[in-house]
Amino acid sequence: MRISNRRLLIEAGVATAMVLVAVAVAVPAPRLGWGHLRPHPVWLVVMALAARYGARGLVASVPVAWGGLALLAVPWRAVPTRALAELAMPAELGALAAAIVVSWIASVHERRADDLEEQQLLLVGRANHEAVALAELRRAALSLRARNDRLDLALTFLRDVARRLDGGDVAAASEAALALVAARLGARAGAALALAPDGAPVVIATNGAWDAAAAPGVSDATVAEALRSGQPVRGVDLPGAGPGDSDLAAPIIVGRETVGVLTVRGVARVGAAALRDLAVVAEWLAGAFARARARRLSEKGDRPSGSAIHV
Repeated sequence: MRISNRRLLIEAGVATAMVLVAVAVAVPAPRLGWGHLRPHPVWLVVMALAARYGARGLVASVPVAWGGLALLAVPWRAVPTRALAELAMPAELGALAAAIVVSWIASVHERRADDLEEQQLLLVGRANHEAVALAELRRAALSLRARNDRLDLALTFLRDVARRLDGGDVAAASEAALALVAARLGARAGAALALAPDGAPVVIATNGAWDAAAAPGVSDATVAEALRSGQPVRGVDLPGAGPGDSDLAAPIIVGRETVGVLTVRGVARVGAAALRDLAVVAEWLAGAFARARARRLSEKGDRPSGSAIHV
């Protein structure tokens, strides 16, 4: 136990006073038992403080206990010589040796307690660190679980899109293609158009906030350029494109014929990567147009007279 030297001296003085008062009351020996009581009861003070505080208690209590006894029992001028002579007695030396052993044992226990306290602090620090690490691992696990859920949802979405795109229903395939484009590009709206027999684009599917009354036709500069060139087009690259025209448009080509167009609006980033993604989806959608054409040919039993796909 770690206390201040002042408190230690105060405890030694109080304990010595209590022992001397008890000796004066209980033992009718002169001079508080000096020279009669061996070993003297003041060794109880030394033993108690040595057991409680180890070597510090021993060093502090011996001068206080024996100094107080000597000052009260013998003339002041003879205190040093009389005290040393009394302590040289075999009984007092035995008590001193016992006090030394007690203080040594107490010091060993004190050092062990200090070591245990230091280990406890280390363990507490390690536990706190591991608690923080555990919280981080828990957050990481929750993040991975959420990512897995999103991945599972994405796989379910892609499976549904692939199933509809690989079918023979052009309208369902177009809706799936638009859903994929909206998820990939973040487009606000989109539309899939097919060329009618007269060459006019006809809307077969829309997605998002698409204005059906203002459906893109030849008046949409982006759509018109995609149909004319047979290449994916960005509205920002066309001098005549305005705010009412589509941001991106990609032709739907079956064989060497342009049979429709896939167009989107409200795309935040209209870079080359977005245009390439739209072209890939349009190429995938072209397979549904080709299968629809093949099915109609098998039903009619002859080749079509025109190049347009009728929806």
